[in-house]
Amino acid sequence: MLSAKHAKLTRNILILALIGVFSFFVLTAWLPETKFIGNSIESVEESSNTVMRFSAATLSTSLAISALPDDFATPLADTLADMNIYFVGILVILFLEKIMIQYGVKLVFAVVIPVACVMGILSVGFKKDLLKGLAIRLSILGLAVALVVPCSTHITNYVAEDLTAYVESTIADTEDGADKLNEAMEGGTEEKTIFEKLSDLFQTAINDVSNLMLRFQNTIRKCMNSIAILILTNCLMPLINFFVLKWILKETFHIAIPMPQTRSRRRSDSDSGSDAAGTELVAAGE
Repeated sequence: MLSAKHAKLTRNILILALIGVFSFFVLTAWLPETKFIGNSIESVEESSNTVMRFSAATLSTSLAISALPDDFATPLADTLADMNIYFVGILVILFLEKIMIQYGVKLVFAVVIPVACVMGILSVGFKKDLLKGLAIRLSILGLAVALVVPCSTHITNYVAEDLTAYVESTIADTEDGADKLNEAMEGGTEEKTIFEKLSDLFQTAINDVSNLMLRFQNTIRKCMNSIAILILTNCLMPLINFFVLKWILKETFHIAIPMPQTRSRRRSDSDSGSDAAGTELVAAGE
């Protein structure tokens, strides 16, 4: 019969082995096919399409403004064109998030969690606090990485719905402005100036370039606000969720990550113990 101590060690080893096997053979195949992960991928793809539509709208508006007969509009056209730097950065983040969902989840549950379980088994067998601490850190980091983007997309869909509607409205206004500019620039038989055509198309008084520029300055302000919203929802939200998830995992399971004692600390402990023993001998001799 096993002693209580050996029985506890055997039980812990079996639990860790079962977790590793379950993660590798079950979660790796099942979790990526769930609706939770599928909806996250669709959300990231929709965000990518929104950013690309936004980029196309600003470029078409920039080209339309630059084609106006006066050079006063050139700075606004350049400003709209320069916004594509932000769109490229946001798209890179979105592609990384999609890769993390499609491959990161499988990698975490097929490799990271089983490796952490093996390290945990070794720490139980050899009683190494260093391996135990590394196994816990690896598990928390892996779970946080695997869940950060799916959780972030679902939270964004619920919390930032109004902000997303504002972005869609901005894209529609930008596309509409580009279409009306192109329509006004097209040749026709009507004996109207371009500003009279634009005044009719925009249904507002546009007498000169300054009036037109005031309208597109408002469009640029809305575009900058929308870019800030895209950065918040697609770049900062996943980062915030990562740290929140990491904290929740530690607090939920009440994980106290052990820190290995350094050699100097152990030596000082032994020295203090020897000093205490010497003091007791002296007291006994007296």
